Amino acid sequence: MNIFIISIFPEIFDSFVSTSLIKKAQEKKILKFNFINPRDFCKDKHQQVDDAIYWWWAGMLIKAKPIVDAVEHTIKKIKTTNFKILFPAPSKEIFNQKNAHSLSRLQNLIFVCWRYEGIDYRCEQYMKKKYKTKFQKISLGSFVTLWWEIPTMAMIEAVTRLIPWVIKESASRQNESYSIDHSMTNLEYPQYTRPEEVLWISVPEILLSWHSKKIQERKEKNTKTL
Repeated sequence: MNIFIISIFPEIFDSFVSTSLIKKAQEKKILKFNFINPRDFCKDKHQQVDDAIYWWWAGMLIKAKPIVDAVEHTIKKIKTTNFKILFPAPSKEIFNQKNAHSLSRLQNLIFVCWRYEGIDYRCEQYMKKKYKTKFQKISLGSFVTLWWEIPTMAMIEAVTRLIPWVIKESASRQNESYSIDHSMTNLEYPQYTRPEEVLWISVPEILLSWHSKKIQERKEKNTKTL
């Protein structure tokens, strides 16, 4: 999968892409990250990517044209229709595991990270009109962050962990909360590791019995339904 990230602060992702399973997935050539800075598409001397909001409202807005140019530049590089443009932003549509599964099947994802009060609305209008089936504005929930690189990272982790071989053990993708097998309505059962007793609380005896049928029954009984 190719992941394209449009951000005026791409350095925020340095640690994210260079650690743990995300790094290993790149080494295995399962994932490839590409960073595009909208400032590179600003024609003025100072490469100004933001400006004041009309009617003198508080805060600044990212200009529409640099973002549109950055997205169009990225799509030209992709040379395929197998892509999705994602705007992590306040939205009625809330990102969930079903979205993650759907996105994990694509070859190319384009994330647009905005700052300040957002992006000039004409950018969204343009995307909805030209890329109606490819554009998706989506939120992590009913809260606002200082910048949208963090929600982007969260979505990338949720999506990429579902790609085969990013996580070595396939069972880790199957036996989990929000499982497809449970119609995305389950929370995973409680799990334990060594030592057998911690803080005067012992591991349930059934888990020490090696009785596979009873252990499976316990798992099913303790899987919570949302």
